[in-house]
Amino acid sequence: MPRFSVVVPTRDRPDLLNFCLQSLAAQTFGDFEVIVSDNPVESPARESFDRWASADWRYVRAKDPMPMHDNFEYGCAQASGDYVAVVIDKTALHPSALEVAHRALVAEPSADIVTWWNEGYDPIAEGHDLTGRFVPAAEVVPPTLYAPAAELARRFANDARRGADPVHYVRGKIVFGAYSSVLLDRIRECAGRVFHPLTADYTSMVPACVLSNGGVDVGRPLLVSFNSARSNGRLAGIDPGHARRFVEAADAAIVDALPIRGLYASVHNLVAYDLVSAAARCPAGSTPSLDLPNLLRRAREDLDAVVWSDSRERDMQHAILESEEARLGVAPARAAPAMPRRRSLRRMAGAVVAQVAPLERFRSRRAATPVTYASPVDAAREADRYYAEAAATPRAATGPPSSATLL
Repeated sequence: MPRFSVVVPTRDRPDLLNFCLQSLAAQTFGDFEVIVSDNPVESPARESFDRWASADWRYVRAKDPMPMHDNFEYGCAQASGDYVAVVIDKTALHPSALEVAHRALVAEPSADIVTWWNEGYDPIAEGHDLTGRFVPAAEVVPPTLYAPAAELARRFANDARRGADPVHYVRGKIVFGAYSSVLLDRIRECAGRVFHPLTADYTSMVPACVLSNGGVDVGRPLLVSFNSARSNGRLAGIDPGHARRFVEAADAAIVDALPIRGLYASVHNLVAYDLVSAAARCPAGSTPSLDLPNLLRRAREDLDAVVWSDSRERDMQHAILESEEARLGVAPARAAPAMPRRRSLRRMAGAVVAQVAPLERFRSRRAATPVTYASPVDAAREADRYYAEAAATPRAATGPPSSATLL
């Protein structure tokens, strides 16, 4: 039985999967297996898998394409490790990631969840090559035990935008760490399975936080995320049509079952559905109540960020929100901005990178200049060196290059 199983769900992104698997092939810790759970519609990933696979790697593929949460479930069902990590295909682990996680778990053997942080890599010309800009931006702290139930309370409170605090944004989520196999069995016994619609990372974190004996935060980033314009989360944040299609692909009935009924253009409302639907599968009284007034405030902010291409859809979505605000006496913080004219999906994709990427990464509080790298794997290697030095000699790390171009 390996120490870690690393499950990589993927669909139609072999170009991104290549660098993800390259980062796994470069791990300094050897006691792990990799399971690539391919779910293609147009572009199978077998060639990418074969390029990097070793004896402990497995490629699995269902007979027919599945919704995202089913692909997560299918991949994790193949795992045999003590701890199971889900690594998204557009991310690269630092070379020492599994080694660092292993050390944290040896020091805190009772923890069911190990969590690492995430930083963003900005592609310069996505679709052309993997060249992008990156700078390590976090302050390293010692590994810390945390209470998963407290992290769950933060989610249900909605008192800040999702991702505004990047440390708490990652805690409790399997895509930013790993769950023990024992915890996964508890979740299956309680909820029937680990992953449910809409988004597998949120529907799994609710029972995980309820049933876990504790979590350990490694105190540093171990993951670099390619800030792709193809990301479902980003596109859903600015394109309401994409958001609705994403929901309906899982179950069309969910649109009318959202906490703010019918408001599919709010990413926070979609996440809130995952929270409350997952809570319903947990023991009674084990989860917090959703703060609906705060959810309305976050939904107002979401709608202000949408790039509306259909004025009727805009008016309909705002009317739903305004009706709920009036019912609960929630005054909008500010008036909605003037709506832009019709814009192309290409321009929408560019806008989403600027608007949503900060939620998925640390922004440096120092005057560091991002360096250009040939791929996220090169950036992950440099970040690993930087954070290892920072951990060994606090405040004395040499720091990232400020002007060189690493290609």
